[in-house]
Amino acid sequence: MIRHHFAGLAVSLALLLAGPVQAQTAPAPAQAEIPQSWLEAGRDVVVLSGLGDSFDSIYREFRERVSQTVATTRPEVRKDMEQVIDALRPEAEKRKQEIVASASYIFAKRMSESDLKEVAAFFRSPVGQRYNAMRPGAIDEIFALLQPWSVQTSNFLFDRFSEEMRKRGHKL
Repeated sequence: MIRHHFAGLAVSLALLLAGPVQAQTAPAPAQAEIPQSWLEAGRDVVVLSGLGDSFDSIYREFRERVSQTVATTRPEVRKDMEQVIDALRPEAEKRKQEIVASASYIFAKRMSESDLKEVAAFFRSPVGQRYNAMRPGAIDEIFALLQPWSVQTSNFLFDRFSEEMRKRGHKL
C-alpha cells in the first residue's frame, strides 16, 4: 500500500512537472539567494497541486498498518497503541512540513517566481481544482497499467536485444 502511494506520488510529480514547458522568465537564483516570496510561490504549487496531500498519506498508511498489525497480534494493547499513534501525529506533521519546505525549494530553484505563481493560479482555477479532484483516480488507473506494461516492455526490449546480439554473432 505504501509502495502504491509512493508510485502515485511519483506519477503526480511526473504529471505536474510534465506540463507545458516554457522558457523561464528569469533564472532561479542560487540556494542561499532565493527570496521568501519565491519560496512561498513554490510552497503554493506544492500545496495547491495536491503534492502536500500525498505526504499526508504516509502517516495515514502508518496508522492503518500499525493498527491492523498490532490490533491483530496484540489486541490487549489497542488503547495504548491508539494513544501513541495519536501522540505521534504532531511529529508526523512536523516531518511533513519539512518535506513540503524541501519540495518548495526544489520548485523555487527550477522555476521563476512568476511561473510558479501562474502554476499556482492554475491549481486555484476551476479547471485546476477539477484536475486535482480526478487525479487520484487517474493515477490509480495509470499505476494499474504501469505494472504489466513495465514487465511487457522489459521482456520486449530483452527479446530485441537478444535478437540484435545474435545478428552480430553473439550467443546469449
